[in-house]
Amino acid sequence: MRSSALARITEAVLVATLVFTLTTCSRTYESTPISLASSPGFQPPTALETGAYAAIAVTVSNDPKNAGVTFSCTPDQSAGDCGSFSLTTVPSTVPTCYLAPDAVPSGGTVTVTATSVTDPTKMLSSTITIENGAPNPCP
Repeated sequence: MRSSALARITEAVLVATLVFTLTTCSRTYESTPISLASSPGFQPPTALETGAYAAIAVTVSNDPKNAGVTFSCTPDQSAGDCGSFSLTTVPSTVPTCYLAPDAVPSGGTVTVTATSVTDPTKMLSSTITIENGAPNPCP
């Protein structure tokens, strides 16, 4: 009778251990989400003259692929209404040269956006006021 009780206890312990192991192994662990921040010394300016440039860089944290960001701007980047970038896709902390448009856009501002290559739902945007001025192209 004692051995029967001991066998049931052993069986219960083994089943509980198996259930615990399977439950623990099947849990999905999410890594820390990707985040973007302006890189020190390369923050977007609040204002820029037409035809002038600014070096802009973004620090990407927790990117398992180290893929960096893609820069874009509005309004209508394809028409040049918001300016252009020397490089549109760059690694984390590597600056790109943003060149302001040659004319003040409608509304007087542009929005520059850095989008994570790995996770396109992660973005960092800045609004830049474009003012009339003398051209100062990227070096």
